[in-house]
Amino acid sequence: MKLLNKDADYAIKALIAIAAGDGGLTPVTALEGPLGMPRPYLRKILQALARGGILRSARGKGGGFVLARPAARIRLTEVIGVFQGPVRIHDCVFKARLCPDVRTCPLRKALDGLEAELVAKLAAMTVADLLAGKAAPARAGK
Repeated sequence: MKLLNKDADYAIKALIAIAAGDGGLTPVTALEGPLGMPRPYLRKILQALARGGILRSARGKGGGFVLARPAARIRLTEVIGVFQGPVRIHDCVFKARLCPDVRTCPLRKALDGLEAELVAKLAAMTVADLLAGKAAPARAGK
């Protein structure tokens, strides 16, 4: 099981690189070398982030991409959601219509708890945290 697909992984790396810049437009050409991605693939990722409201873009000569809001307000769950939808670590194999234990299944309850913790930690992490090398803040009592 992979938590992040390749698109989401590269998107996060691209956002960190853009956030590390001077705050102005970052051209795709400035990112493709350091990120090791082909330009068409990188453009596809950046355009998806722009459609998702995470980046703003400007076309033409001198164009590029800029964060739509401060890096401290861009949550990892939002970025992942652009490429994968909501963060999920499990799905019941039988779905509710086939499984008589869907409401009482101990495995499902355990996985739901783990999923909730994971989503909470990812939602607490921002692009600014990653840029600064910080991990998600620990929950009280842990």
